[in-house]
Amino acid sequence: MRLWIALCSLGLLLVGCRHTGGDAPLSYDPPGSTLTTDKAIAPQHRRTIGFTQSGVWVSNEFTGARLNDFYRTDDSAYTAVIRPENAPINNSAWYAFKIWAERPQTVNVRLTYEDGDHRYVAKLSRDGEGWTPIDDASYAHDTTDGTATLRLKIGPDTLWVAAQELITSKHFARWMDEMARRPAVTRRVIGESRQGRPLRMLTITEAPETSRYVLVISRQHPPEVTGTLAALPFLETIAGESDLARAFRKHFTVLAVPLMNPDGVDNGHWRHNTGGVDLNRDWLHFNQPEARTVSEIFGKLKDKPGVKVYFGIDFHSTQEDVFYTLARDLTTDPPGFTDAWLDKIRAAFPDYTVYDEPYGLGSPVSKNWFYETFGVPAMTYEVGDESDRALIRKLGIGAAEAMMELLLAEVE
Repeated sequence: MRLWIALCSLGLLLVGCRHTGGDAPLSYDPPGSTLTTDKAIAPQHRRTIGFTQSGVWVSNEFTGARLNDFYRTDDSAYTAVIRPENAPINNSAWYAFKIWAERPQTVNVRLTYEDGDHRYVAKLSRDGEGWTPIDDASYAHDTTDGTATLRLKIGPDTLWVAAQELITSKHFARWMDEMARRPAVTRRVIGESRQGRPLRMLTITEAPETSRYVLVISRQHPPEVTGTLAALPFLETIAGESDLARAFRKHFTVLAVPLMNPDGVDNGHWRHNTGGVDLNRDWLHFNQPEARTVSEIFGKLKDKPGVKVYFGIDFHSTQEDVFYTLARDLTTDPPGFTDAWLDKIRAAFPDYTVYDEPYGLGSPVSKNWFYETFGVPAMTYEVGDESDRALIRKLGIGAAEAMMELLLAEVE
């Protein structure tokens, strides 16, 4: 992301670079992204395709899949065509398919895209649950034409291929069920997506009279799996059995909506919900039911006497780890929290570089809504697409611990 912004600033990228004005960041949003009334989408055709001569089969008939066409170009070479749900669209070109063959063989699959370029290093699985990155020798990214070629060993056992690990609505539901077994955690359905999938919220607290809140959301953008990989341990830590977590829960309540866009995730979208809209640009007009529902639930806290929100955080993914924070000339309550929180993360992870990019209020995103509604420190926690998975988890835990320590200091 930082390289991309630098290239935009130097005029070396001709597509997608624009400045949103004022203190707002350089954006790779396409034109019209902040117009959040419904836009038509083109659902992909779910099907299984087979080739008689080679005995190769490929399918997008599963939750989270994205494969629009697939054809044979040579004895062992195939081309996959990936299209977004609609365009113009942010270049988060998601793909996911299953492939197998009647006899063991090695094939080359070229990933091609319409209205976008290749972004994600392929992840492979034999069961759709455990994932590993494709090895370097089997992966080639052609940046000149925005494609990639995967060398895959296939046979009768299914091989799953995806841009990132598949974490769909069923995985979130299973995780939330497990979380709800903890005595300090409850879950409830607060509304529905456009296609009728439940929007679920966790409440984490042991406070006898709830008056202090932290607000957490994630997965507004379907492909942003690494944000989820940080958000879940962040919430697990708050709900954990440490002395710090127990003390925190006696004073604070966390409201969390870990899956904001279940339709987009389950339909294998690049960016949008099934209204064809970027949900993280709908925190002003609330034209889409997902952002509207969550803002209404959270917004009710503003009118409750004696209730105070202390912090709002939204987990996302981009090309590298970065914290999009509020401009420091904006007054927050509690004051100085952001700098103190980032300093604690630096101290806990001395070999990790914390990129802090503060911006003003020029964009209708959740972070700015948290601030404008409650006057609190707020941020978008972006996790790199290919960041080390073990480190992501450790950072999610460390970020939660740092937050709890600082907020407890505010009330004890």
